[in-house]
Amino acid sequence: MSDSGKLAKDDEDLGAASENEQWMLDDRMKRMIVDLQRHWLTDYQQSREKVLVEMAEHLHHEFLSDQQKIRTELLTQFKEELDTTRSELEQKYRDALRSDLLKLQDKHKRDISNNKKKQWCWECESEAIYHCCWNTSYCSAECQQRHWPVHRKICRRKKGGGAPGANAASPGN
Repeated sequence: MSDSGKLAKDDEDLGAASENEQWMLDDRMKRMIVDLQRHWLTDYQQSREKVLVEMAEHLHHEFLSDQQKIRTELLTQFKEELDTTRSELEQKYRDALRSDLLKLQDKHKRDISNNKKKQWCWECESEAIYHCCWNTSYCSAECQQRHWPVHRKICRRKKGGGAPGANAASPGN
């Protein structure tokens, strides 16, 4: 082989070696890039998980806080409505009691007035229809006769005549 052939072969060998080195370099670069990509992907996934967990915790905390706030507002509103309703019912109850009291007082006055217009039996306290003297009345002759032994000592009727119907109704005659 001649020098020029040798040179061409060396150039070829160098080109092949250079291509081989280039390929090895490309392969190493690819591996480095793939390793770097894996590392970044792992970091990304870990960071993403961490952020997602923090965000979920934050959202959960906000949810609980909002829920407590709503619960507090509803409880306050319920208490206000309950107090308002209680006040209204108490006022209605007082008004009804006042009305009933006035009706009962009026009925009581009428009953007292009606009772004062009547005379009552001294013996049994039924309504009296027979009158003996100024403050003694009886519902029947039987009550008058039962009460006569006590009443005759204080009777204001004419002393000689005794009680009305005493001649007919008194036990001693």
